[in-house]
Amino acid sequence: MSVRRGPAIVLSLALSAAALAIAPTAQASDGGAAKDDTTTKECKESSVVRLRLTEESNGRLTAIATVWSDDSDMWAWKLKHEGDLSDDGVVKAKDADKSFKIVRSMFNVPGTDSATFRAENLSTGEVCRASAVY
Repeated sequence: MSVRRGPAIVLSLALSAAALAIAPTAQASDGGAAKDDTTTKECKESSVVRLRLTEESNGRLTAIATVWSDDSDMWAWKLKHEGDLSDDGVVKAKDADKSFKIVRSMFNVPGTDSATFRAENLSTGEVCRASAVY
């Protein structure tokens, strides 16, 4: 006995495409499309850095920079927004994964926003850099 599957396969593909076409998309609080730009870069040595920019409900941007390292050393860090220093400081890597996270809120300028993050291990001199555009 031979079974014809061609029409059933075509129908299932058509229904799948239709479902994807009408599926809701992520939206920002203002009704526009949500944007979330993340850049992950390797550091000079074995650490890893990630910079993420997201829009807050009040229209400001949140920058989240995370560094995962192999030790619990002190790190000096700088966050720049549109080329200008937004914030800086010194932090100690901690927790089981020897990481630290910097979270800062900043103005969302008209057009494209760019942010850069730099962290330097004060014991080893390792440098981590990441940039993101929103």
